[in-house]
This record gives sequence, structure tokens and C-alpha cells, in this order.
Amino acid sequence: MSLIALHFFASFTASADGREPRHIFNLHKNPTWQNLLHHEPSWFGSESLINSADFFLSPDGKYNAAAELSATLDAFTLEPQTQCRFPARKMWLEQVLPNIPFPKVDCREYETYMQAFSAESVSLVYASGYLGNPASMYGHVLLKFNSAQNHEFLDNTFNYGARVPDEDNKLVYIYKGITGGYSGQFTNQKYHHQNLTYNESELRDLWEYRLRLSQQKVNFLLAHLWELENSSMTYYFFTENCAYQLAKVLEMVMEKPLIAEGKVWVMPFDIVMMLNKPQTNAFVDDVIYHKSRQEQLYQRFAQLNEDQQETIARIVDTPTSEIQQQFDDHSHNEVIQIVDTLYDYYAFIDVKNEGLNDVQTAKLKALLALRFSLPASETEWIEPKQTPPHNAQNTTMLQASAIYNEAFGEALALRFRANYYDLLNMNSARIPDSALNTFDLTFLYTKEDNSVRLREFTLIDIINLNVSQTGLPGDSQLAWGISAGYKPTALNCINCSDTSFEGFVGKSWKTFDSLVSHLALAGDVQINSLKDINLFSGPEIGGVLTVTPYWVTSMKLGGYFNINKKWQYNNHLAWEQRFFDHQAFDLRTTVRYDEGFEYAANLSIYW
Repeated sequence: MSLIALHFFASFTASADGREPRHIFNLHKNPTWQNLLHHEPSWFGSESLINSADFFLSPDGKYNAAAELSATLDAFTLEPQTQCRFPARKMWLEQVLPNIPFPKVDCREYETYMQAFSAESVSLVYASGYLGNPASMYGHVLLKFNSAQNHEFLDNTFNYGARVPDEDNKLVYIYKGITGGYSGQFTNQKYHHQNLTYNESELRDLWEYRLRLSQQKVNFLLAHLWELENSSMTYYFFTENCAYQLAKVLEMVMEKPLIAEGKVWVMPFDIVMMLNKPQTNAFVDDVIYHKSRQEQLYQRFAQLNEDQQETIARIVDTPTSEIQQQFDDHSHNEVIQIVDTLYDYYAFIDVKNEGLNDVQTAKLKALLALRFSLPASETEWIEPKQTPPHNAQNTTMLQASAIYNEAFGEALALRFRANYYDLLNMNSARIPDSALNTFDLTFLYTKEDNSVRLREFTLIDIINLNVSQTGLPGDSQLAWGISAGYKPTALNCINCSDTSFEGFVGKSWKTFDSLVSHLALAGDVQINSLKDINLFSGPEIGGVLTVTPYWVTSMKLGGYFNINKKWQYNNHLAWEQRFFDHQAFDLRTTVRYDEGFEYAANLSIYW
């Protein structure tokens, strides 16, 4: 330890009552200091996740927290301007060593930064998943600093993400993101940019968890983000990602764990769940819902009466010159509601299609002119109560099953799914009528051969039924699904699993509010070896019915033509039911047929 650091420690000790505080020479082990350096346990002690050399004042600071503490004390005294580079370190040192006489220094850039934020509070913002981009399928989190001095859109945010070159395609991104091929960095942007990206462009809902933190802690958090803004770390998609890094900086001021125990991966949803645990929910001051442009359209359209909805459909299809007469049978208030909903519709189409065509643009102008010609009034819309994401089911599943199979009799199965959710899960604030499963393993024990074997492994399984909520042109996309993994080729055998790539594409619809159905063309490629590849294709029909919140059932019925075997045809069936609506468990029953029937009762535990 340097002579200056020893002098500070000696001065602090002498000012106490003659007794030496035991912790004084162990300050580098303090959790806050470790967090300020982003030090984490390693094989040989600890190591910082930060790769930027200028983040450390000691040459050994990345690997030696004690050396960095000593170098910081030296630099703050001998080179006072370093206090401006590391204001959070200074704030912490003045708190734990109140008698240290650091030289006064004028940090104008830092003071300008703090004045620009003028933040009284901080929020964790959760963006729902977006299946159009591998980087966004699991959602995203960012920090928003709230100021009463300006409009919310002018609030500042801090976001952590990978720095991805424009030329990298999605497959390259997935590979590099998983293996640590990108640098990650904190960036500061205005909230209107985040709103444009998530609410408007990607049509994702935002959930804002406003935190109850003292002004001192808000300032400390901002000071540390000032230190981090130009520093880089290695980005890992499943571990050291946006959720992990934001959880770590919040842990520093909340002094509560925000990384879920028992998981080697960190998902944005997990941080939201950890914020709402009994030991942390006192920090949540409010939960604010920011609906997407698409959700606003759906909410407003649902509140119109049948005549208004039919009028909207006619206006979308009618020539611009005939729009006015479509309103003849409607009251003044109904006309305003129709025009406002159409404005949302064309804004939605503008985003979805990356622009409006000439006809749509002309109609939008005509509708806006009509709206301005009406007497000034404000339409009251009912804001439906939305269930926040922390009320959804947890993402990691362990399932135990008792099975009866017509071919081999009684069996037991143990299934582990790393994440995320399926069509039957409680999916608050997730993409409606969708599923996203990754790293899903099933082991099977049978009495017949008294052995345990890997029966099924799903690397990834994505389903998006894309149900239209309005029936209007453009508010309809293909229902689709893709899956890759290792699965049984039939159910009438024990050891007959092959590598499989399957998917479907088709159309979905809502028969009534609680039933979503789809009709599709499905395909499957089963690979036993390079010389044994089977191709299957055929029709598929399915549906998901929500009887009550605690009873949901799904069914899928279809048939495959085996293209390799002179178009031999086989049927298949999957019927599953979920009972109870608890975050931590549910009971399920399954009936499956594929060249043989199989029945199962399943107990699922989630965490």
C-alpha cells in the first residue's frame, strides 16, 4: 500500500477513539468497492469484467482491487482531476473514510452532466419480447432517469448492449453473441429515442418500474454510470447481457440481490421478477404501462360498436372522395372515435410497412382535415387494466411425468427447460399466442428395458400465431413456427429419436375471445445420418382455448406425407391441458398419438 494511503488510514484511525477499526485495511473487499470496479470471483481471486485500460488507475487494477484502491487514493491527492473521472469512487470513499482531506477540484463536465439529468428518481424499463430479431426475443431492460423539469420524452436513459457491426447478419450475431464475440457498452440516450425504437418501430410494450431510492442513491448511480459510459465489457447473450449489467449497478444502490440464484443465465424477465420478491418489492414505487402503437389500435378498436368497426373497414377500402359520406349515420362523438382509431391504424401500417402508399397517405390527410373541422373535444377512452410482467409464470421449468404408452407400458420422464414459455403458460406482458422454448431436455425411464435415456432435446422452438385483432388489411401476418432438436420419430418405440428440423406456416384466427385457432402447412426433416434423411409434409390444424385462467387447453391435429416412402401418410395428435394459475407450479395432462398412443400426467415446477 502506498505511503499516502497509509497516511490516510492512520489519520482515520487516530481520529476514532484510539482503537483501530478492523475493517480499515480490508476496504478493498467491501461489496460496494468490488461493484464499483465490476470485480467478480475468478480462479485466482477476483477480476473486473471491464476491459478498458483507462478505467483503472493501477496497472493491476483489473485483477487486484486492493491495488486499485491504493492507486485511487494516491491519484485523488496527487492528481486531483482524476476525481472528475471517478466521482462515484470519491463519493464512496468520503462516506467510508469521512476524515480524508481530498483536495478540492472543479469538475465542470461532470457537473454539466448531472445538471442535464436533474433526476429525482430512476426507473427500470422492461421492453416486451420481439420475435422479429434474435437479439430481442427475450425482452430488454434499460434505466430511465426521471426529471420533473421536462417532458418524459426528454428524460435520459442508460442502455447496455452489444456493439454489432452493420454487416453482421442474424446468424453471425447469434454465434458471436453467445461466444463473447462482441464488446458491450453503456450508452446514454433520451427517452424519446427508446419510445420510438420500442413502442413505435418494433411495436413493443414498455413496462416502467419506478424505484424508491433516495436522492443520494440516484446521484451515486448517475456518478457510476458517468464512469462506465466509455468503458467496454465482453458481451454474452445469455449471461453478461443487458439484464446482468443493469442488475449489478442497481445492486450497488439497493444492496439486495437482483440476479436469480440457481441459474447460469440471466434474462431481462428475471430481473423484473427479482425486483418484486418480498425482500425487494419495497423498492418498487409504481408500475407504469406504456402501450405500443399496435396495442393502442387494438384497445381503441375493441371499444367501438359494431357499426363503427364496419365503417372503419369501409373507409379503408373506399376511395378517398367517398370518405365523408361514410359518417352520415354516426353521432359527433362516434365520428371522432372513428377518426382517432383510423389515425392509429394508419400510424400502425406506416410502421409495419415502412411507409404508406399514395392512397393511404391521401386518406390520412383527408381524415385529419375532417378531424380539424370538427368542434374541439376530447374523446374519453377506457384504459383496460393490463397485467404487468412480474405476474407471469417463471421461466425455468422442471417437470416430472408419469407415462403410459401403448407400446412399452409404464414409464417416467424428467424434463428440464431452461427458458422461456409455451402456449399454455401464464404469459402476462409477453407476445400473445406465442411460445419461445430453448434448451429443453427430456429423459425417459421405462420398465420394459429398465434404463434411462435421452428421449428429446429441443434447442429452440418458436411459435407465433400472429392473430389479427381488427381484421383490417395489414393487421394480419402468417402464423408460423420453427423448431430444431432431437425427438422420437414415432411414439411406439423406446430408442428411435433422430435430429429434427420442423416448422409450419399458415393462417390463424379468433373464433371467439378465448379460442385461437390456426390452419397451416407443416414440414419436418428427420436426420438419422447423412444417408438416412426423411422428409415429411402435410396439413395441420390446432387451437388454444382458455376456459378459465386456471384451465387452458391446446390441441394440434395433422398428418404427414412421407415423401421418401412413396408419400406414405400418417396422422399425429397432441392434446395438452394446464391446470392452476400459479407462478411456481402447474399440473398438466397430455395425450399424444404418432403411430401409437401415449398418455401422461405432469407436475411442473417453475423458478
